[in-house]
Amino acid sequence: MARRTKGLGFALLLLLFGSSLAWSEARTRQATPALLESSVGLSNSRYELIAQEDTLFCFEGQLSVLINPGCFVTQNPPQPGDCTSTSGHFFVQYFFPDVAVPQVLEGFGFLSNDGDTVFPSAGVLQLDVDNQGFVRFPTATELANLPITNIDTPGDTSVVFVDLRPEDIVIQPGDNKALVICLQFPEGGQLTAETVGPAIAAEADPPDQDCDFFTVDGGASGTWFAPFYDPGDPQSDPLEWGFVVQTTVAAEKISWTQVKKLYHTP
Repeated sequence: MARRTKGLGFALLLLLFGSSLAWSEARTRQATPALLESSVGLSNSRYELIAQEDTLFCFEGQLSVLINPGCFVTQNPPQPGDCTSTSGHFFVQYFFPDVAVPQVLEGFGFLSNDGDTVFPSAGVLQLDVDNQGFVRFPTATELANLPITNIDTPGDTSVVFVDLRPEDIVIQPGDNKALVICLQFPEGGQLTAETVGPAIAAEADPPDQDCDFFTVDGGASGTWFAPFYDPGDPQSDPLEWGFVVQTTVAAEKISWTQVKKLYHTP
């Protein structure tokens, strides 16, 4: 389950449990398990989350692997798991915030592998939690109309920040809604090594928070996939995409320096 930290300043956060605010017990609808066929490790585990007031994230420790949706073997529709991305590939991640005062969504950040990568689109959806405690997956139309386009990577293994302030997304107290982070991958790039090919950093250590999903056809088939994880199977990993969401209680501008401080990069 995604976690929210508050009041930690810039203290280093490693495997922190028990300090999050209350979270909804909402769940996504069932997704098809997909096996990670290939991945690339970071040369050293230097990327660690820096907890800042008013941040949301799903991972707890170090970001150690680089992946894109094409790294998974899937069926119906099938793909080989060769780490070649297409424009139909989207990563999404679910958050269920419980705020005491209205929060404005500033945007979200992640670590991108290759300085030549331009992500076609990104955005955040607010989806209702139904009366059974479930949240649907994004539709093909919603994914095709994400508001931020042509997101450039400033350099190899560098932080990308998707600025969502113009969208005026507000998280209200008592809102029974999920925040769904959406990132589209480019057509035809293949992840072959660190700094080579489109990928983002992820965590591959337990526990598995079950907030991460992807589609291989832009949501057209309605079929969504989740990373396969079985604690008894050494071939599976408890993956969490390395997204960090930034919010604020006031309409303050967030600086590039503040964004980079979300990650420890010596």
